[in-house]
Formats: sequence, C-alpha cells, structure tokens
Amino acid sequence: GGYQEGHYVFMATASGIVKKTPLTDFSRPRASGLIALGLDQGDTLIGATVTDGEQHIMLFASNGLALRFNESNVRPMGRTARGARGIRLDQDARVISLILPRPGGLILTASENGYGKKTSHTDYRVTNRGGKGIIGIVNSPRNGNITSSFPVYDGDEILISTNKGRVIRVAVKEIRTAGRNTQGVRIIKLSGEEKVVSAIKIVDNLI
Repeated sequence: GGYQEGHYVFMATASGIVKKTPLTDFSRPRASGLIALGLDQGDTLIGATVTDGEQHIMLFASNGLALRFNESNVRPMGRTARGARGIRLDQDARVISLILPRPGGLILTASENGYGKKTSHTDYRVTNRGGKGIIGIVNSPRNGNITSSFPVYDGDEILISTNKGRVIRVAVKEIRTAGRNTQGVRIIKLSGEEKVVSAIKIVDNLI
C-alpha cells in the first residue's frame, strides 16, 4: 500500500538499542505475531512508533539524560536484526521513553518522588546517535529516578499513578515550564514510602 512505502517501525529498548525496520516487513502479520527485533537477555522493548524516515528521535533515560538525533542516522534493518546503539547509558540507567517531538510541543518529565516539569522540545539540541545525551532533568536525590517522559501540549491532562494505588489527575498547564538543566517542581505530594510509578497523557475526549 501507498502508506507503507517509505514508512518504518522505529523501536527502542531499555538498554539503549534502537532499530528501524520497513513497515512493509510487517505487512503480513501472523496470528502468533512477528518477531520485531532480537533482544539481548534482560533487555525489554520500551517503545515503538511509525516514522517516515525523516523524524527526530528522542530517547529519555531514568537518570534524566536525553538524546535527540535524526532517524536518518539509523539504517533500516530486517526484523531479525538486533539493532544499533541509540544512547550510551551509565550502569544503572535505562531508557524509559521513545519520543517523536512535535512542533510547538513540550516534553513533560516526572520523577519517582513526585517532581517534574515541562520543557520546550527545542531546548534539546540534535546530537549524534550513540552518545550519552544531555541533561533533560536533574536527577537529584530529591527527585529520584525519572519514571516518565512524553510529549504534551498545554491543553492536555495527565494521570499520575503511585505504588500505593493512588491516581491523581493534573492539568499540564498547572505544571511549571523550566529549562533542561533544572530539577522541576513538585507535581504531587507523596506520603511515606510512596513513589510515582507512571504518568500518562489522557487521550483527548476519552473521559
């Protein structure tokens, strides 16, 4: 089909591997599914998106570092290939999100201790694939690890869930905009050992 030509499935794993496979390789899906990439032991797929070969890709890591590069830096590979190095991670860090930045959009980051911010995607300069990235949010003892990062607009709302089973709804416009090299502000108040486990965008008109 016309749509599939020139389009790719772009994937990223927790250990920082990226892979770009022609969408046409998935055009005859089997009921049992198709292997999309060969994973090393202990690695997991954290995101997949469809691209047109000319997008910017952002990878965000749990240590607050982010890498932005042109997807043209990743050559297309078949389904069984392992992929290429997307971001070089410190020992305990893992990739938490794969983002396609959008015009006029913001990147929202949230940490396990309830802090976060939104930052214009233009604050993240384009660098080469395979580097360590630049600071997206300061991973301080106050903030803890970064649990979520995703594109938002000011009209959006997000749902934040905690390991104590609480879900909090927050309007994006109430979260302060701050530059990359900052810690952000408290988004939600946690009690005791409570941690943020995820933040997601509420899809428009869903609820």
